[in-house]
Amino acid sequence: MTKGSKRRAKKPAARPARPSAPTRAGGPPRARRPARAVGRFRNLGFVAALVAAVIAAIALIGVANLLKGDDNGTTSNNPIDIPDHTAPADGATLGMTDAPVTIYQYSDFQCPNCRNAAVEIVPSLDENYLATGKAKLIFKNMAFIGQESKWAAEAALCAGDQGKFWEYHNKLFEEQDGENKGAFKVENLKRFAQEIGLDEAAFNTCFDEEKYNAKIADELSEAQRRGVSGTPTFFVGQTQVGASYDAISKAIDAALATPTPEATPTAEGTSSG
Repeated sequence: MTKGSKRRAKKPAARPARPSAPTRAGGPPRARRPARAVGRFRNLGFVAALVAAVIAAIALIGVANLLKGDDNGTTSNNPIDIPDHTAPADGATLGMTDAPVTIYQYSDFQCPNCRNAAVEIVPSLDENYLATGKAKLIFKNMAFIGQESKWAAEAALCAGDQGKFWEYHNKLFEEQDGENKGAFKVENLKRFAQEIGLDEAAFNTCFDEEKYNAKIADELSEAQRRGVSGTPTFFVGQTQVGASYDAISKAIDAALATPTPEATPTAEGTSSG
């Protein structure tokens, strides 16, 4: 290439002519099938089938959740009415102080399964063991779900100052409506106190001053030391048992049948409230 000459781009080689489609004998060339269009239709069919499968799976999951019930942090809108206790109460302890067997219950007022325990387990224990002097139940706050759990625990213990811990306990579970959604915001908790007939001024002072804040923190730490990983958790004496009436009643009956001195740790054995 000589000086000053320009480099020219090479012309692309001519593309060979596309062969015609084979012809029928004595007829025009056969039209080509639009291969890409066929592939597109196949893909659309696959996508439609996939979407239908996903919709069916979602529907099945929804039906399964309805059949299973609420255990995922939400609460059924079905109203409940927890019966009043018949056993004597002292703060957060339900039953006679000299009862030979002690039941410990670790619960969070926002926990849906704790609500179920308040409806299904505690009233039966009250009727068959607590009111008869065979056992006593000590409620322990494991307020771990959120700020509303701590506020609810504080409010219940303040109600206990006026001898109405268990009435307020029932009110909280009757009003439960999901976790950290405002059901137990401060104004509601103070309204509950009014509705169950508490001295509002005394309740508000107790609540606003966070009288039981340290106690609630101590009970949460106590639960963790005892290996409690969820709520509700029950102990009969120092033995953890299943969270069902049958499991608890069997453990109580066994303890009554073979009475032994109960080793009561300082933290675990003290009454709440």
